[in-house]
Amino acid sequence: MNKLFGKTIVVAGATGGIGEGVTKLLLQHGAKVVALSRNEEKLEQLRAYLSGVDTGNLITLQENLDQDLAGSREVSDRLKEQFGHFDGAIVTIGNWGAANRSLIDVSDELWEQAVQDNLTSHFRTLRTLVPLLKKDGALIHLSGLSADTPYPGAGIIGLTNAAKKSLVLTMAAEQGSIGPRIYELMIGPIRTRERVTRGIARSNWYDPEDLGEFMSELIQGDTEASQKPLHYMVQRGG
Repeated sequence: MNKLFGKTIVVAGATGGIGEGVTKLLLQHGAKVVALSRNEEKLEQLRAYLSGVDTGNLITLQENLDQDLAGSREVSDRLKEQFGHFDGAIVTIGNWGAANRSLIDVSDELWEQAVQDNLTSHFRTLRTLVPLLKKDGALIHLSGLSADTPYPGAGIIGLTNAAKKSLVLTMAAEQGSIGPRIYELMIGPIRTRERVTRGIARSNWYDPEDLGEFMSELIQGDTEASQKPLHYMVQRGG
């Protein structure tokens, strides 16, 4: 259970339904985890959720990675001074907001907000985190299947997911042999605590901890999967 012992991993979006489970799994594998969120109250909730886990290696930090270039470099310098270079980074952020509607009904304001929340913020987060990784480190970015398949009523989400997929794979190609390794992990519906509580989580959906287990393998970098930048975790048995 200590496959990540000695490694330091930063999780952007650690307080979300996926992020909390991934953070838990990383801690159980012995990693030192720097859990980031813009919301201190949510960080307190994360600490409460993890109260049954050995949290000696957990550091929670209120930080906004959605910054312009100058701000991004400030954040990057601050994190580097505090933690040095990371072995891994996980990006599980996003805000669907009010974007679930037909494309012809999308206002300019909603369009701009959706692009900001679901594309620009991801670009800025990657721009901040990639320079913080060791050359043999790894960054894993999560995105949804609507990048590949159109879902009527969720057009803005789909097109921003497709753009994020291109963004991450382009960054992976640009880093190439110089490192770090960058991965895009495309996921289906996940059995988050909130979905389980509401009774809408299916048994063949992956748990957040399942994602964390696979991410741990990518961070270690010694499997066949770690040689490929694009991966899918859709549903169990599928």
